[in-house]
Amino acid sequence: MTFPPPQPLSNNLKEHPMPKSTPIQFKVPDMDCQSCIQSIESAVHKLDPDAHVSADLDTKLVIIGTDIPEAHEVMEAIQSAGFEVEAA
Repeated sequence: MTFPPPQPLSNNLKEHPMPKSTPIQFKVPDMDCQSCIQSIESAVHKLDPDAHVSADLDTKLVIIGTDIPEAHEVMEAIQSAGFEVEAA
């Protein structure tokens, strides 16, 4: 018996491998395009250039793999880029 190949969870999911640290998750309700994702990635990378960011435009979920120990620092960086941020 053969099975079809697995389908991606979302066509809008932009994934990067996560580092060993525990991922930080946020909801970003006003994230609605690839430009928004790029702005969020840029804000996070100012704090941690090696951070990995995954974002899903359908669920508005952003998952960040970083070695920054304080989630509020990442949250503030995203807010400073002009986005509303909520706990996921």
